[in-house]
Amino acid sequence: MNIDTQSVDQAVTAMAEVLADYLHPEEVRLLKSQWQRYSTVSVKMMQQCVLDATRRYPELQAHKSDIRKGFWATLQADSQQTIESDSHNSHNEAIKAPVPVSELVLAFYTVIEALRSQLSETESRNLFLTMHQTVSQERTFKGHSLNISQFLEGNRPSVPDNEHLLNNLMQLAYVCLCDVAGPVEADEMMFRAAEKAKQNYPKILVEKLF
Repeated sequence: MNIDTQSVDQAVTAMAEVLADYLHPEEVRLLKSQWQRYSTVSVKMMQQCVLDATRRYPELQAHKSDIRKGFWATLQADSQQTIESDSHNSHNEAIKAPVPVSELVLAFYTVIEALRSQLSETESRNLFLTMHQTVSQERTFKGHSLNISQFLEGNRPSVPDNEHLLNNLMQLAYVCLCDVAGPVEADEMMFRAAEKAKQNYPKILVEKLF
């Protein structure tokens, strides 16, 4: 995840606010202290924080999905201004002249389609409808027409040729996939999808999506 402007302290503080609705302040403080050991902000860090919280406090299991989505949202906060600026510039350029589909966008399509191929029809529907609903609500994607549900029909919806936004879409896909298939299976599916994309596109290009 490209969140260069966000520190661990900022992320941990924001994530502690998410847990404040579920735990006693002292319990939140203990978790916050534990999370300060991370050196960088990333999706793996977020996933581990969810596991830390639910293992220590099993009563949170019923709220794991909401907590995970809340954590993901906090990891976007400080990079919001930079992302919106980049996407606004890309959008203006797209208005001036049609832009051919880049290899990065094609690699994104390949990864998403590889994920879809590993899911049942019900799982696939749950994944893309959840993604579609979340995208429509997230400020990160405001100003972009993203009809994620088109993946259900085997189509390739228009997505911005913007590394930051495609990276965020991929992280959102991972978060939603964790809800659909569980974190362990989601990791394996993501790995297989990435390997599939690397067969057709440069490794360094594919890795920009993750």
